[in-house]
Amino acid sequence: MLNRTVLSACGLLAIWAYILYGVGNATPYLRDELRLTAFEAGLHGSVMAVGVLAAGLTADTLGRRIGSSWLLDLAVAAVASGLAIVAVAPAAAVSLPGTLLIGLGGGTLGTHVNYNLTLDGEADTRRLMSTANGGAMITAAAAPLAIGLAAQYLHAWRVALLLPIAGLAIVSAFRPRIGRRQAIVHPPRTSLPRGYWVAWLFLVMAVSIEFSIVFWGSTVVATRTGAPRSEATLLASLFVIGMFGGRMAIARGAGAQRASRQLLAIALMVVVLGLAVVLVSPLPILSGAGLLLCGLGTAPMWPVGLAVAMGCAPQARLQAAARATLAAGSAVLLAPSALGLASDAVGVVAAWPLIGGLALAGLAALALAPRGADPCPSADGAAE
Repeated sequence: MLNRTVLSACGLLAIWAYILYGVGNATPYLRDELRLTAFEAGLHGSVMAVGVLAAGLTADTLGRRIGSSWLLDLAVAAVASGLAIVAVAPAAAVSLPGTLLIGLGGGTLGTHVNYNLTLDGEADTRRLMSTANGGAMITAAAAPLAIGLAAQYLHAWRVALLLPIAGLAIVSAFRPRIGRRQAIVHPPRTSLPRGYWVAWLFLVMAVSIEFSIVFWGSTVVATRTGAPRSEATLLASLFVIGMFGGRMAIARGAGAQRASRQLLAIALMVVVLGLAVVLVSPLPILSGAGLLLCGLGTAPMWPVGLAVAMGCAPQARLQAAARATLAAGSAVLLAPSALGLASDAVGVVAAWPLIGGLALAGLAALALAPRGADPCPSADGAAE
């Protein structure tokens, strides 16, 4: 199961997770050095998300035209070039195109990962997805640490932003090479089945929940409990710890006896419980426990939901993988910003229950799924 293709896909996922969290944590440094406004600094994340969206719309078409292996080479080159551009950018007019390149290449990497971590059986796929995404949480958590250490001890935070380039070079050298004549032939674009789009909607809700908590969790804890910003940020790391622990548990077989629909419904209810604890808790330690619960509940939603979605379209895997990337990019672009707008209007604590509304929308998506043990028990018959 763990051949070079799968291992390289896991490596790319780990690198992409580092980049996602790294660019976000590098933005304050860019703002200070380039003397940007808050809006200009925030544009970097939005532009990168737009790049991911574009990749989700086009990666399958390009993959069929030039071959998946060649497309992956282009994606690696785009990400490496984008990181280098951002690292040396003297102004936002240079750094913004760099983040767009990162998003385009990274979204294509994500499509490649989704495609190559899909196994024949859904149970095996969700375990592999959970393992790979759990491992990626380690590199994601390492990104802000690396940037902070580089800034403090080397006075060169940009060095930490260049580290993924070396990782990309190593993975590219390791992964199996496929020439044009041996390239995988993908079927033409077709209509994905209803079951896939129900799972797709669930993925949008799952990523929206995850990034809304990542962006606003520490702010809610600080506002609700009066804890110092540094303490609230430290407590917010419990969300990431919960996600890592939950994904490793799924990878080791936890919940294997449950159908995906049941597992995902339970996960959403755990998230709602965690959100409620954070909302009503006057004590920072209880808020931290709530964020830990949120992390545990969020943990299986992307890997298990993605396994379900990919299982719904076995004859159109590349197309399904690209649209899953589109789901993630849409959620990252819209959800935290929408919560921010609501926070400006009514306050961040009052807006916090809106994440619970996303969880209820996820439950509604599960209720809309085709009847059976799983949302796509027989892939709706076919993907054609």
